[in-house]
Amino acid sequence: MATPNALFAIFAVTDAVAAAAVEARLLNISPWLYLKVGTGEWLVIAPTATTTKELCDRIGLGTVDPVGSGIVVRAEGYFGRNSKSIWEWIATKQGAELGTATPA
Repeated sequence: MATPNALFAIFAVTDAVAAAAVEARLLNISPWLYLKVGTGEWLVIAPTATTTKELCDRIGLGTVDPVGSGIVVRAEGYFGRNSKSIWEWIATKQGAELGTATPA
């Protein structure tokens, strides 16, 4: 059985301008996957070895070319109530074959 991919949550992005910039950068994190779940809030699936700092730097919330501030958390477990499609997305994508990410 393959090792599941890492699940990250991005939230508390400072403002609409920063959120738009983060979303633009998320478009370029292929083959990593993301899902917008609210304004300034996304879920990201990345290879297991990915760190929160690496993800922050790639999307503009870290120390490399920042576009704003926000919070990125690696989720080792999760629970809650939301749309069934979100839970299905997480379950499906955690087992997906992602390939190799291109440098930021």
